[in-house]
Amino acid sequence: MPRTPLWISLALIAASLAVSAWLYPSLPDVVPTHWNIRGEADGFGPKGVAAWLLPAMALGVLGFMALVPWMSPKDYQIDTHGPAYGFIVVATTALLVFIHLLSLAGAMRADFPVGRTLMAGVLLFLAAIGSVLGNVKRNFYIGVRVPWTLASERVWDDTHRVAAKVFVIGGMIGAALALIDQTVAAMIMLVPIVLVPIVYSFVRYKQLERLGQL
Repeated sequence: MPRTPLWISLALIAASLAVSAWLYPSLPDVVPTHWNIRGEADGFGPKGVAAWLLPAMALGVLGFMALVPWMSPKDYQIDTHGPAYGFIVVATTALLVFIHLLSLAGAMRADFPVGRTLMAGVLLFLAAIGSVLGNVKRNFYIGVRVPWTLASERVWDDTHRVAAKVFVIGGMIGAALALIDQTVAAMIMLVPIVLVPIVYSFVRYKQLERLGQL
């Protein structure tokens, strides 16, 4: 993995740990750890969970993503020198740090709108990933990894160009809906974001198969 995205990700995790250390004495002993679709807290745990669990998870995910290029088999290696993988590493770390900070905000203020803010953040994350998704080469770890894309590099490339547009457009619309407190409508936007690329990959594979171009 290139050093720049690694160091940026480590800096984000360190910042989240610093915020936890700063707020820890002020956190109640029992804090919310889960919120339902209406943004209401429906799960609780000790404040140590809210303060340290997600930064530890972010560090673990970063470690795994650092090993992915080494673990990838020949002909399915991730292009670590291109802009896409480093961006995805930083974006994934940023999402986990964002969720962690939201959980701390929800623990400090019971009226903080965790539900819709979280949904908006997740959908903006998908839109950001969409901005580089068309540059992701065929691999076993990142992207639309279904039988038809893994079986054909052409189908992979075509599918990811379509997926990039769907992620960006769907993510931006969904985030806007979440921010105006239309959380259910925002969640519905996840359906086309997930399904359109999968359906397209199948249709495209069968089309090329009929034309004898696979």
